[in-house]
Amino acid sequence: MPRLISTPILVCFWILLAILAGGALLAWSVRVPAYVGASGVVLGRGAEAEGTGARTAAVLFVAPDQSTSVRPGRPVQVRIGSSGASARGAIAKIERGIVGPDEARARYRIQGGPDVLTQPSTAVIVRLRRELPTARYGGSHVTAQIEVGRQRLLGLLPG
Repeated sequence: MPRLISTPILVCFWILLAILAGGALLAWSVRVPAYVGASGVVLGRGAEAEGTGARTAAVLFVAPDQSTSVRPGRPVQVRIGSSGASARGAIAKIERGIVGPDEARARYRIQGGPDVLTQPSTAVIVRLRRELPTARYGGSHVTAQIEVGRQRLLGLLPG
């Protein structure tokens, strides 16, 4: 039987196939964090934040369809305003039910425009690890990433 492929090319083909199979196995087994985005405000004095202790707290507003994956104790990364200051924290409490924009503004004493609250949401109270002066940061707009679990790296690929 005639040889169609030379031996070095055949060896390179098998090495390439082994590398591809190893990469696929690695991508299938590695799990990466999954996040839900949210926005909110740093709570000032007098705002409702039971269960947070003496630490600085923020209220985040999560879309109702994404709130089912949010659990107390989950880690949160918060970015405060446009200054780029950031803080880590954990979910202290998830408010029951869905709160409308007007009710949330009244309950949490949120000042300013409608950019923080544009739709009914689930309110999530976050206890920040870093103590922030209420006089300086109270009422500041925050954006946050809430870790809701882990997913396979392979699941991030389209298709």
